Amino acid sequence: MIRKILSLLTASLVFQTSIYGLIPSKAQAMSFSFPKLWEKTIDINFSDIYPKPFYQKKVFPIVILISTAVVAGVITYVTAGAGAPVSAPFVSTVASWVGGGGAGSYMAGLSTIGGWFGGNAILGASILNGISIAVTGTMGRWAALSVAQKVGVIASITSCALDGVYFFANPETGKLEYRVRVKIPKDIGSDDTKEIINKLYEIEEQIQDAYKDKNFDRVKILIDRKRHFTKEALTLLKSKIRKGKNWEDFVVLGIVAWNNNKYKLFEEALFKLDDILMKSRKDQDTSPIFIPTVAFLLHPDLYPSFKKANRDLGFFYYLYALKELYEGNLEEVKKNLLNAIMENEYALEPYLLYINILGNTNFYENREEIEMSVKLAEEKFDPDEYSTQYTLVSLYYRLATFYFLNGDYKRAERYYRKAFDELSILQKIFFGKQLKRLVQLGIANSLYAQGKVSEAHKIYNDIIEDIDKDNKEERQMIESQYWGNMK
Repeated sequence: MIRKILSLLTASLVFQTSIYGLIPSKAQAMSFSFPKLWEKTIDINFSDIYPKPFYQKKVFPIVILISTAVVAGVITYVTAGAGAPVSAPFVSTVASWVGGGGAGSYMAGLSTIGGWFGGNAILGASILNGISIAVTGTMGRWAALSVAQKVGVIASITSCALDGVYFFANPETGKLEYRVRVKIPKDIGSDDTKEIINKLYEIEEQIQDAYKDKNFDRVKILIDRKRHFTKEALTLLKSKIRKGKNWEDFVVLGIVAWNNNKYKLFEEALFKLDDILMKSRKDQDTSPIFIPTVAFLLHPDLYPSFKKANRDLGFFYYLYALKELYEGNLEEVKKNLLNAIMENEYALEPYLLYINILGNTNFYENREEIEMSVKLAEEKFDPDEYSTQYTLVSLYYRLATFYFLNGDYKRAERYYRKAFDELSILQKIFFGKQLKRLVQLGIANSLYAQGKVSEAHKIYNDIIEDIDKDNKEERQMIESQYWGNMK
């Protein structure tokens, strides 16, 4: 009997060790400090924050959000001095999907872009202007850009929509900035938090329906209502910061603050979250025990003495990376992203932001590490582990665009083709054919840039033939963005 009791106690301690991932700090090098059996710890990983319903796994593949992805591809503009971008003379619509096409779609498209980051059409215009400056290094009219620069600007805007990472020059300050779209979690947090988030999701669906119906008067009313609910959510967060104790509230409402450029409020929410984590793990060292490298993550067998902590704080590190991103501490951003990848290697968002940081800093100096990061994502990304709006299409398209911008059109073609191969059958044949055609356009432009004109023309003609005859907006968009048609 005594042996059985001792065995059960030993098993309990081993079980706790595997769950909590206890790794000693330097001060605890020779001894472990086990949490009490009744002590509750908190895990904050992508699969907890964005749980995926069982019916969405494999049997029912998720189609990437086309209305989000395609809007970037159909926005072509010229920079009119320091003012807002205006549509190029060879483009009839600026945002035919999100804007609904026809009269009013231009401002609707800009409003949607701005709305992703808590602003309006003015913010949307500033971001688009800034992407052009970041890509070309100069502020000038569309006609003054080379064909390669024009195609690069268009591809960069599409990349931003596909991976949610916007890198642009702020027209007001002249500084390079990042905006990162973060999905607001649903169905976690206190009842009042769930209630306000559900309202935000409902109003967003109504806005999309109004766009589809081309009812722009209703869109304006709904956007005002969305601002009202957003303000309520931010007020609720301030209240939670004063007296709230539910860590999920700080995650959910903190992301609302982030998406609406309320960075100080986001930081306060993050600090409250950090405080709760520390209290729940008071006997453990919750600081990163190891700052990995991409090479280590790819080849952990080369470091046999390392024991990975199973703390499941991947999403927490991702949020901290965002905080450091706002503050401009890129080295800290990278460290936090690598820790997020180490703990939630299946989640794609940290990889996407990581390669953006590297690529926008110095692409060719960081190319090897970027390639290793992409390889790691290929091996580890698992969309069945959590609910995400991104796929490897996002990753490959961004890398292809980096190569295109740097004049390596052969490698650009290679990764645009990998993006195409990653599209599902549904996206290629039924739903999402607009996205398929945008990726094909990237392949065609890369071929044309290499002097493979006949191959480029063939793909371009296939795209045009694949578009419905009555879909003039998309046809004109593709025609205007093909290298072979530009001057």
